[in-house]
Amino acid sequence: MNLPKLQQFLRQANQPDYRFRQIVKNYYSGRFNSFDQMTDLPKDLRAQLDQHLSLLSLQPAQIQNSLHTQKVLLRLFDGNTIESVLMDYDQWLTACLSVEVGCPLGCKFCATGQMGFVRNLTSDEIIDQIIFWNQKVSPKYIGRVVFMGMGEPFLNWHNLLAAIKIINSKDGLNIGTRKISISTAGITPKIREFADLGTEINLAISLHSLDQKIRQSIMPIARQYPLDQLIDACRYYVDHTHRQLFFEYALIKGVNDHLRDLDLLIKFLKSHRLFYLNLIPLNSVSGGLAPSPKSTLKIFHQKLSQTKVNFSLRRSFGQDIHAACGQLATQSKII
Repeated sequence: MNLPKLQQFLRQANQPDYRFRQIVKNYYSGRFNSFDQMTDLPKDLRAQLDQHLSLLSLQPAQIQNSLHTQKVLLRLFDGNTIESVLMDYDQWLTACLSVEVGCPLGCKFCATGQMGFVRNLTSDEIIDQIIFWNQKVSPKYIGRVVFMGMGEPFLNWHNLLAAIKIINSKDGLNIGTRKISISTAGITPKIREFADLGTEINLAISLHSLDQKIRQSIMPIARQYPLDQLIDACRYYVDHTHRQLFFEYALIKGVNDHLRDLDLLIKFLKSHRLFYLNLIPLNSVSGGLAPSPKSTLKIFHQKLSQTKVNFSLRRSFGQDIHAACGQLATQSKII
């Protein structure tokens, strides 16, 4: 919701100051789908608000459902679309959020990279993705948030931090910092700046190769921020925060799934006790790269287990509804 616009409207309507705080509290609760449902407001004010303002800055255009996953295509005020995913892990609900319309990085294994970059999302548009899901699952609520949807979070730095402040605030969505995770493709100056913030928010690095030539062939951002600079920034992060740092490694057939790649990966993970690997089965992208066969995944899993490095094999939810970031948006553009 556009809070400055709400505040201006209430002032022009000669409403007392506490009305703004009252509405904002209701809005952040995620229990209301319209102003009219806020029965602690005067009926005539509710009607005026519904007539002149939108509770959310985005509206669902398409929803797909799977056993543990729901994915929504959200239309913004300017007609652009983004995606958000709800993942049900039984013990908690996690929302995967987008931070940009499209993405400028062009990673070869990511459907969003095929879209190009349109614009950054505002902090309101980031927050409203959580509000949307809270409205849908009420009386349950989103307990964890991951910034792993469309776009590179560290390239929308100021809006990202503004949104996180409200997501974490007791007067906002009240989601603890340890239940928030950010994934970056490796914007090394921002990794260092993020470390200096001293926050307990989790950080994940989209790694996918420890060979510079291979990494830059699938992740063009590696040309601007080479692997040696990225590794230095990662060491800076763990040394300054003393927090575990997560690395995402999607196995891509014939690209990063050879035994040499596995040896490089193990050597790297052993170099610091706070390095942790998330091994990921690749989601296929139309016209893109192919996932490694299950036999290769099994070899990686066995060798990583034998060497006792810190790792886990990420569960893959929502493949039947194309829940990887960018898949629904690119399909809607094609259709």
